Amino acid sequence: MKIGFIGNLPAASALPEKFIRPRNRTGNHPAPWMVALLPELARITGHQLRVFLPQRAVLKPIVVERDGVEYEGIPCRIPDRWTRNTLYYQKSLALRGALRRFSPDLLHAFGFETGSALIAVRSGIPVSCFIQGIAEFLEPYYGQRSMIDRKVGVWGEKKAIPHVRWMVAENEFAKKWALSRNPEAEVDVIPHPTREVFFAKAAPVYGHTILTVGGLDDRKGMDTLIRAFALVKTQEAQLVMVGGGSLREPLEDLAKELGIGGKVEFTGSLETPEVIARMNAARAFVIASRMDTSPNVVSEAHAIGLPVIGTRVGGIPEMIEEGEDGYLVDCDDVSALADRMTLLLQDEALARRLGQAGRAKVRDMNGAVEVAEAHARFFNRIGRQLGAAGV
Repeated sequence: MKIGFIGNLPAASALPEKFIRPRNRTGNHPAPWMVALLPELARITGHQLRVFLPQRAVLKPIVVERDGVEYEGIPCRIPDRWTRNTLYYQKSLALRGALRRFSPDLLHAFGFETGSALIAVRSGIPVSCFIQGIAEFLEPYYGQRSMIDRKVGVWGEKKAIPHVRWMVAENEFAKKWALSRNPEAEVDVIPHPTREVFFAKAAPVYGHTILTVGGLDDRKGMDTLIRAFALVKTQEAQLVMVGGGSLREPLEDLAKELGIGGKVEFTGSLETPEVIARMNAARAFVIASRMDTSPNVVSEAHAIGLPVIGTRVGGIPEMIEEGEDGYLVDCDDVSALADRMTLLLQDEALARRLGQAGRAKVRDMNGAVEVAEAHARFFNRIGRQLGAAGV
């Protein structure tokens, strides 16, 4: 079977540098496990896999092969920031020739909220989709985007989902949402794989640092985390906030107003090795999101061996076992969050026990081979169904 993939993978992660605009030759993928999954999937299934990259960053058409997976760069004239404002038609048009040449049996889209699913649906080819974020839930937190941009994201999601028969959800939260919008869909629950580097480089010392990694925006609840940390009385405790975003300056001001400016470090965005180093130095990891579907960073922190404190929103409660590998608190509950951070900061043995339990859990649930095998079963079933239907 020939499977095409559409998502927001940066061209720099797959194509030779000379085929990419100079300003786009660096950049991290928000879900790098996608790239890690595909070679394993190609090896297991033997299917021909091709990732389509229709982007402004691509200078010339090119197809390259890496680890059994093909990547096709497709130049787009319109900047990517206009993707939603043009109702995703620019990428739909750019893909036409490439799809005609490759002629996939199935198009697998990485995300409804990114417009990838809608682009795939417009092709007329059978479509499956991986559920990433859910625009319907995330839209209230997109304050930095224009109103048109925000509404088009939700519109594209609603437009596409009735036409997608097969989906992969990372948890029951996402599956329930998908079936509420398309009751006829076949939805497999398959967690994301945790990259092996987090297991291999794990060496936690359970220091006196509380760590968080995420965008400095309203959705991630970073203001709540700072307010909660201000209530923590452990003398040597530090809060490290990894990530960039539009609220960095207001958050820095908030920390100063609360008298903890010297105890809160804003690192900006970091590469994976630096993130791992910060995790290894921490006592616990906190994710204070107001909405999240299945944040990769939770399983990455668990893989290192850290206990995780998270909010009872979206799919996070399915990723943390209360009192076993971390704790759950209500969204924006400053007092409860402060209590849980204090508990772990004052009891290293407890933090170590919870962290190691989380590490064992994600090793079993989020192993790359196991996840790839589950995806292989998913795609092989689709292949049988398409064959039976004579497609």
